[in-house]
Amino acid sequence: MDDKKTTFTDSQQTRAYAAYYGFWVGLCWAASFALSMYALTHPSVGNLGLILGLGSLPLGVWLMRGFRQTIAPLPLRRAWHMAWMMFLGAALICTATQFIYFAYFDGGQLVRSYGEMFQQPELHDMMQQMLPGQDIDAMMSEALTTFSTTPPSQLTLQFLFWNVLLATIFAFPTALFSFSRDLP
Repeated sequence: MDDKKTTFTDSQQTRAYAAYYGFWVGLCWAASFALSMYALTHPSVGNLGLILGLGSLPLGVWLMRGFRQTIAPLPLRRAWHMAWMMFLGAALICTATQFIYFAYFDGGQLVRSYGEMFQQPELHDMMQQMLPGQDIDAMMSEALTTFSTTPPSQLTLQFLFWNVLLATIFAFPTALFSFSRDLP
């Protein structure tokens, strides 16, 4: 009976810390997204957004190792669960940021940036080589029209899917670098 209570308390504590850590990782993801969108008009900032997004993986490992060293040991299964919950929380924060951006701040900037990119002759030639015999201009125009008419809620659902997929992928290496190796 005592073991079940301890396991429940440990599980509850793990979830609470995963939510707390997910908040910080989510802020990294949200800042990475914001910098990536800002990079549409100021390209020099784009790499900073990428570094911040990829830096969330070592941040997650560092946070979970701190949990393992100061709070409780982490067997691999619990480490994976904690990492997945942490990155899932980060995915939700990032998705909320993406919805707010597309609903209130974008104003078509992303579509205009893609339109300008599609006008560059290098991209046009590359697309022509990849899809010979296709009307590239019509395809690009149709893609931009579809993207510009997609409501922010649908864009957010697509981003949510990719964010959850990324959370699932990031959880496994984070758990591998964070779990207690000395447990039976």
